[in-house]
Amino acid sequence: MNITRKAAAAAAAAVLGAGMLAAAPPASADYGSSAIYQIELSANASGRDGGGVWLWLELSNDGSVDYQGSDCGHGGAGAAHDGGETTWHYTNSDTQLQIDNVILNGLGGFPATVTTPSRLGHYTGTLGTFITLPPFIPSFIGTSQLQVAP
Repeated sequence: MNITRKAAAAAAAAVLGAGMLAAAPPASADYGSSAIYQIELSANASGRDGGGVWLWLELSNDGSVDYQGSDCGHGGAGAAHDGGETTWHYTNSDTQLQIDNVILNGLGGFPATVTTPSRLGHYTGTLGTFITLPPFIPSFIGTSQLQVAP
């Protein structure tokens, strides 16, 4: 009788677990019906005087962009929030995406330009490969990680 109770309890738990999975909504990264690209960018310079930019950008089919992120220098001021709306367009025969006027508040409101491949995938480069930075920051120091997703 003890084995029967254990088997019944296990069966009930399996049915309950399957029911919970069936009732759970599917995971989705969809920002909305007009979103055609999501861009994630991490550009960092290490060391005492380094810093970084971390951005998530949603590109809609009407040429608009919503973005959120932060940027900072390691000089002691800490990270500043970046977020807003801007525009994007294709360049170089539709092989690149260009997002203008991404405001970096930790760099005094610097209007950066983000340029990425238009093909979905993961890309790496130097600090300035995918984003323009003020002239006092050498573009070749540090590293960048970029994800272009649907």
